[in-house]
Amino acid sequence: MLFVSVSLPVLLSISLVSCQQWTQLVEPEKKNNAPNDLVKFQEQVVGFTSFNDFIGQVMVAGSTSEKMALVDSFITWAQSTTGIPYLEDTTRAFFLYRSGSTSTLSVAGDFNGWNLENHEFVRLTGTDLFYRMETFEPDARLDYKLVVNNSQWILDPLNPHTCSGGFGPNSELSMPFYLQPVEILSQAIPHGTMINQLFTDSSGVSRAVKVYLPPGYSTNTDSFPVAYFHDGSEWVTLGSAGNVLDYLIYNQLIQPIVAVFVDPTNRNQEYSYDQNFLNMFCDQLIPWVEAQYRITQSPATRATIGVSLGGLTSFYFCIQRPDLFGNCGAFSPAIWFGDIIQQYQNVPQIETTIYMDAGTYEPSIYNATASMRATLDSRGVPYTYLTWHEGHSWGAWRAHLDEALKLFFPAQSTGIIEE
Repeated sequence: MLFVSVSLPVLLSISLVSCQQWTQLVEPEKKNNAPNDLVKFQEQVVGFTSFNDFIGQVMVAGSTSEKMALVDSFITWAQSTTGIPYLEDTTRAFFLYRSGSTSTLSVAGDFNGWNLENHEFVRLTGTDLFYRMETFEPDARLDYKLVVNNSQWILDPLNPHTCSGGFGPNSELSMPFYLQPVEILSQAIPHGTMINQLFTDSSGVSRAVKVYLPPGYSTNTDSFPVAYFHDGSEWVTLGSAGNVLDYLIYNQLIQPIVAVFVDPTNRNQEYSYDQNFLNMFCDQLIPWVEAQYRITQSPATRATIGVSLGGLTSFYFCIQRPDLFGNCGAFSPAIWFGDIIQQYQNVPQIETTIYMDAGTYEPSIYNATASMRATLDSRGVPYTYLTWHEGHSWGAWRAHLDEALKLFFPAQSTGIIEE
C-alpha cells in the first residue's frame, strides 16, 4: 500500500461564539468617584465587540476605578467566550495578565523557541492589565509560560488548560480550529491491563518495563501484534498511551495489540546509535517479553515507536534489525543528529512501514524531516508523513499517536472487545 505525504489537517467548520451579540458600553456620567456611581458604571458594562473595543473604552474611561471595572468585565467576558488567551478572528491570540507589582512580563513557548526576546507585554495605562497579541494558524496548539521580571517562569493564572511535559506542566493554547483528541481521556469503556515489571539484562542493569494487555487478552488464546515504545513511562504518564489504546481498540480503529513501554537507563547514550543498547533490546529484552506474553512472531506485526531521540532510535532499530521490526513510528524524530539519513541511503532494501511527523513550531526537526523524506522518495520507499501547527511537546505526540497505530495495526475484525 502506498502512503503519501500529507500536511495540515483539514480545517473544521467550527464557529467561535460571536462577539457581536454583546451590547456596547454606555458612556457613564463623569460626576465623581462615589461608590454608587461606580456600581452604576459596572452595571452598564455588559460586553465588548473586540479587544480594540475594550482598549478604546478603557482609554476614554474617566477614573482608575472605572478603568479597573472595565478590566474586570473584559476578563469575565473573555473567559466566558473564547477563554484566555482571548481569541479573535480565528488567528489572533491575546495573552492577558494582571499584576500591580510586576515591572516586565514576557511570554515564551513553542512559537518563539522559548525565547524571551521581543515578546514583552504592554501594560494598559491606568490598570493592572498586561497584554500581548500573537498571530497563529487557526488549528495551532502550543505550550507556553509567562515570565515575570525576566526571571520567574509561571503558568498562566488566567488559563486553566495545561499540558504536562518532561520538565513539568506548561500552559496550553488551542486555537479555535484545533481538534481536541478525545482518545487521550479515560472513558467508560473496557480497559486494558497495565503490568509493571523490572527487566535485568545480562550485564546486571535493570530498567522499568510496562506491558499493556488489551481487553479480552485473558479470555482467549490468540497471539497479538506488539508495539515497543521508547521512553516508556513517559508514553504512559504524559502520552496517555493506555487511554489511546483502549479507545482505538474499543472503537475498532485498530486490532487489539500488546504494547511494551521500555524506560532508558541512560537516555542520551542509549538513544544515540548505541549498538550495545540495540543488541540488549533485540536479543535479550524482546525474547524476555515475548516468552511471557502471546505475541505474533513477525516483523510485519512488530513496531518500534519513539519521540525525538526515541524517534531517531526507532529509525535506527528498523534499519539495523529488519528481521524484527517492520514498523517505524517516529514522532518529531531527531534525525538531524548522526548519520541515520546516510544509513537509509545506503541500505540495499527498505521494507519498513514508516510513520513520521513533525510540528511547524520545531524548525530544526521539521526541516530535518525534509531530508529523510527526500531520501525515502529517491529510494521509492512509501511512508506516511504528517505535519501539525504544534511544537516539541507531549501535547502533540499524544494527540497523534492514533495515526501511527492505525497505520501499523489496522482493524481486521468486527465486534467490540469486551472483558
